[in-house]
Amino acid sequence: MRVKPLIAIPLIALALAGCSAQQPAPQQSAVSIEEKPLFVSDEEALAAAQAAYANYLAVSDQIARDGGANPERLKGLVSESMYQSEKATLDSFIEKQIVMNGQTTFDSSHVQEVTQNSVSMYLCLDTSSAGLSSISGTVNQATASRWPLIVTMSNNGSGNLVLADSQTWSGTNFC
Repeated sequence: MRVKPLIAIPLIALALAGCSAQQPAPQQSAVSIEEKPLFVSDEEALAAAQAAYANYLAVSDQIARDGGANPERLKGLVSESMYQSEKATLDSFIEKQIVMNGQTTFDSSHVQEVTQNSVSMYLCLDTSSAGLSSISGTVNQATASRWPLIVTMSNNGSGNLVLADSQTWSGTNFC
């Protein structure tokens, strides 16, 4: 009758081994979850980028008309790296006691590239209605009044576009 205890030992060991055995980690499926595109069409992307850039210009111009004061108004309209660059420029307005008169505008914009998280567009920045002067009233000489730019507006994570990059176009001047 010693057979019963001997049978019980392997069964108990098997049961305990089953409880402590590692389960294989779930394998990731080959099917990836596609992210919803930021814009349905290039036209929608361009319209959103134009609106965001126009908002940026309006705030930036106002800060320049205020002599560079309170540049933090740009936060939420530009990326962190653009904010640092813009702040440095606006700080020089304060240092040199410069103010802007008038306003800047843009036109001739068209899509260069639309990605999952950004829109790049070509545009002509028009500074013909803007000028710089010192607080004492001395007017600084203007340079070109129309600048060909390539501007990148990026998703800030909450679905809003912010200015992430702005470069003078080095190719043929399309303005």
